[in-house]
Formats: sequence, structure tokens, C-alpha cells
Amino acid sequence: MLHVAAPESGPVSNEVFDEEIHSAEFSGGASPESQALAGADKETLRRALEELPDVFREVFVLREIEGMSYKEIADVASISLGTVMSRLARARSRLRQSLGAVLGKES
Repeated sequence: MLHVAAPESGPVSNEVFDEEIHSAEFSGGASPESQALAGADKETLRRALEELPDVFREVFVLREIEGMSYKEIADVASISLGTVMSRLARARSRLRQSLGAVLGKES
């Protein structure tokens, strides 16, 4: 478990962050992202990743491809844990839309 601290300028939060809870929706079964990574044409996936804004692509690659924890990503990217979670959710959503549109046309 990780305790989340507020930025230095604000009060310290005693909120506890449990990465397993936030990742649970993706660990129980194959997520759309996992399915896409496992079954999609590599070129299609590469194009979809390239379409992501840099800030979203960075956290997605660090988490899903490099296997880094949310805390590690926050440290490497010098952003807050909340920003990691937000950017990752937005990256997943955009990839889901992009790959869903492409894969939906192929079926």
C-alpha cells in the first residue's frame, strides 16, 4: 500500500492508495487493452499508440508495456499519482475507441 501525500504546498493526505484495487478491473479478465495487445495487428496498435498525445502514451507504455507501478511512473515522469491514474484512464479510453473503431471495421 502507498500513502498518498499532497503536493508540498498543501496539507498531507492520509489517504491510502492500493494499486491492486485500481488495477482490479484489468486483472480479473482480459481487458480490451490486453485483448488488443494480444490479438491486434502490430501495425494497427502502433498507429493507435502514435495517435495518443505524448503525456497519455508515456504513462500507458510505462504501465502496460514496461510493467511499472503507478508509483514508479509518478516518480519517473515527475507527476502526482492522481495524474498517473487520470492519464492512464484517458489513454485506455482513447485506445479503446481507436482500436474498437478499427477492429470493428475488420470484423
